[in-house]
Amino acid sequence: MAMVLPLAYFIETFSPFIVRWGHTNFGIRWYGTAYLTGFIVGYLLLRKLVREGRLQLPLEKLMDFVLFVAIFGVVIGGRLGEAVLYRPHMFTEFTSSFPYWQLLALQDGGMSAHGGIIGVLVATWIFARRNKINFLNLIDGGAMVAPIGIGFGRVANFINGELYGHVWHSPWAWQFPSELIYPPQLKIEPTIKAGAVSHLAEQVLARHPNLAPQMATPESMRMTLLNMARDGHPFVVAQLRHILPPRIPSQLIEASLEGLLLFIICWCIGRYWRKAGMASGAFAVFYPIMRIIGEQFRVGDQPKYIFGHWISLGIIYSVPMLILGLVYWIWMIRRPAPQPAPANVAAATAAQSQTGASD
Repeated sequence: MAMVLPLAYFIETFSPFIVRWGHTNFGIRWYGTAYLTGFIVGYLLLRKLVREGRLQLPLEKLMDFVLFVAIFGVVIGGRLGEAVLYRPHMFTEFTSSFPYWQLLALQDGGMSAHGGIIGVLVATWIFARRNKINFLNLIDGGAMVAPIGIGFGRVANFINGELYGHVWHSPWAWQFPSELIYPPQLKIEPTIKAGAVSHLAEQVLARHPNLAPQMATPESMRMTLLNMARDGHPFVVAQLRHILPPRIPSQLIEASLEGLLLFIICWCIGRYWRKAGMASGAFAVFYPIMRIIGEQFRVGDQPKYIFGHWISLGIIYSVPMLILGLVYWIWMIRRPAPQPAPANVAAATAAQSQTGASD
C-alpha cells in the first residue's frame, strides 16, 4: 500500500522591510517601494507619450503632474478611500507612537484602489484646470499607465501577507503567517484552529523564557510569533506549517489581472484607438471586471450577505464603477470626433494645393 505524504506548501515569511532601522517599526518597506517604482515607471511611460506627441503636456510640466497626482491622488485619495470605504475607525483611532493618528500610519499599509482612482480623477482635473491642459487627454494618459502601479501594489500586498486568498489544497498553495494578526473576517472561512496559537506560544516560551514580556497579551503574543516567522525562526516556521491553512496566493492573481493584463489592454487601446476617452473608458470598464474576477479568489473585505451569497465590499464598489464606466465609454465612442477649426482647415487645404502643384 502506497504511503500518501502531506503536501509541503510554500510559506510566506518575507519581511515587510527591505532595510529596517534596528528593532524599530521604521525603515524602507516593500510597500512604499512598490508605489515609488510604479510612479517611476509611470513617469517614464508618460514621458514617452509626451515625446511622441500623444500626451498634450509640456515635458517640463510632466514631473509636476506625476508628483501632484501621486501625492494628492494616489496617496491621499487611496488612504481616505481606505478609511471611508473600509475602516472608518481610522478617523478616531490614536496611538502613543508616531505618527499618533492611525489615518497617517501609512507604514501599516491600507490603500483603497477605488479611493485612489477617485483621487487621481480629482487631482488630474485640478491640475488640468490650473494649467489649462486638456483633461480628457491627461486622464487617457494616466489610464494607460495606472495599471503598472496597481500591479506593483498587489505584489507588495503579497510580501506583506495581506489580502490572501481562500483555502486551497494544492502544491501551489501558500501559507501566510500574517493570518495570526489578520484572521478572515468571514466566519465560515476556515482559519487557524482554536488554541493552536496559544499552544505554539507556550512551546516558544518554554524555549525562550526571556520573551515573556513581549507575549504578555494575546495581541503581542501573535505579533511576536509573526515577527519570529518573518525572521526565519526554524521552530516557529516548522510549527506554523502544521497550523496555518494553505491558501490561494490571490495577490499574485490580482497583480496579473489588475496590473499586467489591464496594462496591456489600456496601453494598446490608448496607442491604436486614438480617439479621446478610449483609454480612460477601457480602464473604467476593465478595472472593475478584473477586480470582480480577482475577488473570487480572495478572502474579501467585510463581506455582506446579499441574495443568498457572501459578497465582498470590493465587488460591491466595483459594480457601480463598471456601470458608470460602460455609460462613459459608450458615450465617448458615439461622441463625434472634434472637427478642426476653420483656420486650420484652410491652412491644410492650402498646403495640399501647394503639394499638388509641386508634384
